Amino acid sequence: MATGGDHGAARALTCAVTRFLVPLDGTAEALVAVGPALRLARALRVPLELLTVHDRVNGRWAEDVDEIAAGLRYGRVEVSMVGSGWPGDVIVDAVAEQPGTVVCMATHNRDRFSRLVAGSVTGHVLRQAAAPVLMIGPGYRRDGGTGPGGSAVVCLDGGSRDATSIALGESWVRQLGLEMELVHVASPGGSAVAGARLSRIAGRLGAEGLAVRTTVLTGTDPASDVTELLHQRPDALAVLASHARVGIPRLVLGSVSSRILESSPRPLLLTRSS
Repeated sequence: MATGGDHGAARALTCAVTRFLVPLDGTAEALVAVGPALRLARALRVPLELLTVHDRVNGRWAEDVDEIAAGLRYGRVEVSMVGSGWPGDVIVDAVAEQPGTVVCMATHNRDRFSRLVAGSVTGHVLRQAAAPVLMIGPGYRRDGGTGPGGSAVVCLDGGSRDATSIALGESWVRQLGLEMELVHVASPGGSAVAGARLSRIAGRLGAEGLAVRTTVLTGTDPASDVTELLHQRPDALAVLASHARVGIPRLVLGSVSSRILESSPRPLLLTRSS
């Protein structure tokens, strides 16, 4: 029987997106997240909220957030300037206060990538936010946009995380009118089994009205193979799930998902599996 926490996680995965929240700290790195969030907000016709917190410890916040908002040419841009508090807690609380809030965050300095994601504000939000988080990694390229006509590349590995990834991908596919692409990187000799499994999943989702295709890649380096595929999908959104028991810090420091996040040219929608 599912626990209350399991039900909450399921609701977060399938909840309709009601707003995109982009935390800004005055750095050019954080500002990169505004573009992808704006495209998605326009596609879904939901508010885009720019949030900055006066962090007295680190002394960094976006003093020009009003000017940034004015330049976006979108009638549903909102600005929140919080006078005090730790940004990580403020962001997590904001997600909890309004169901359907999706945080969009960027990390673009390759040398500081692991430290930024594993600790501080970004790591806290990834671990604690009761909703998926849209991450823009240091490999992000601005040569595409996610919206009607694009695709959700749902990365599967044949394990327990797949159900979470599929549920999240299905929710976003329905809301954005995307095609779903189920992707699995099989070891040499395992492509036939992986292909049959993806076909069964695609058949079920197709019967429910979704446009689904499958891609089986063969190799020994899943992160590189998935990243290469994403370079061929300019309008894609990648969907990944991590094991809840492992946690994001360990995930981003050494796993396949970490390497995809660091190198992906496309936005990554990350969530924890229950």
